[in-house]
Amino acid sequence: MPHQHRVNTPRPVWNPDIPNPINFRSQWEEVPDNANFENAFKVQWELFLRHVVLDTPYIHDLMEGAKGVQLAELALESSRTGRWLDVPALQLPEKKVA
Repeated sequence: MPHQHRVNTPRPVWNPDIPNPINFRSQWEEVPDNANFENAFKVQWELFLRHVVLDTPYIHDLMEGAKGVQLAELALESSRTGRWLDVPALQLPEKKVA
């Protein structure tokens, strides 16, 4: 992933008593975007299909999927309300013995 080196990155020094005379955006360097990134959904779908075809364990189980849904719902609520939210731990319900 392209990035600007730390030594070339503008460094603010905050002093509330004086206006900042530095235009930080003008100091940023253009960094070439020469890396190709795969579509994450496509990559995950290919992993799932490989799991189905080869009948191997899948790296993401139902609990991981539930955590993903929980995180997405909390992110939407956080955005809507403008608050930080805790992410509670998820637990599977206890199995009932017949």
